[in-house]
Amino acid sequence: MAVFKIKKMNTSTATRSSDPLAKSRTWFILGSMALAVGVLVLDAWKFQGWKSAAVWGYGFSLLYAAWAFLKKDNLMFRFMLFALTAGLVELMADYWLVVHTKTLFYPPDEPMLAASPAYMPFSWMVVLIQIGYIGFLINKKKSLLITSIIVGVLGCCIIPLYEFLAIHAGWWHYENTKMLGPVPVYIFVAEGLLMLTIPDLFDRTEKASYGQITLFGIIQGLVMWLACVVAWNLTGK
Repeated sequence: MAVFKIKKMNTSTATRSSDPLAKSRTWFILGSMALAVGVLVLDAWKFQGWKSAAVWGYGFSLLYAAWAFLKKDNLMFRFMLFALTAGLVELMADYWLVVHTKTLFYPPDEPMLAASPAYMPFSWMVVLIQIGYIGFLINKKKSLLITSIIVGVLGCCIIPLYEFLAIHAGWWHYENTKMLGPVPVYIFVAEGLLMLTIPDLFDRTEKASYGQITLFGIIQGLVMWLACVVAWNLTGK
């Protein structure tokens, strides 16, 4: 029994030391999350309009890229590839909400990709890294089912908060649907649903090839579109 315990302790120690950036990365991402909310609050109060949205999306994306480059953090590069791929595929969901449901509206005269602002994939990269990393940490200690539920709840709470502030900052707005304040009811449902797959896919990116990570990002982007369709049909009409 004593031998078993010693071996278990050694394995645990090896696991912790296998990622020397784990602690500093965690503090960096949590700190960037608090900063992102703070900047959103400031934008909602002072710097309204799509230009502040572009600065937010591109700025925090560059912040994560700078960390990955300066720290030679391969795991962060992997998360960025996954999240940016998902953000690009998510443009399908935006298009569906703008064109099909006619509930999502963006300001005119800003650079666009299809029906979305050009910064949108980068903004999604930021959000997916922030919440996804929390799920990544929880998944190391809890079962995948429990982690998925927790991250789903976080999605229901945190992303609608971002939406609330973004709407007040004039980045976009919603009409023609059931609302909870300025945020549609279906957004709360969609954001919870689309986060359910994040813990599993984020965990897989840790050791997957870059081709597989890209595929995981595509899958997540399709999940984001499907979550919007399901949420709209359940609560949006």
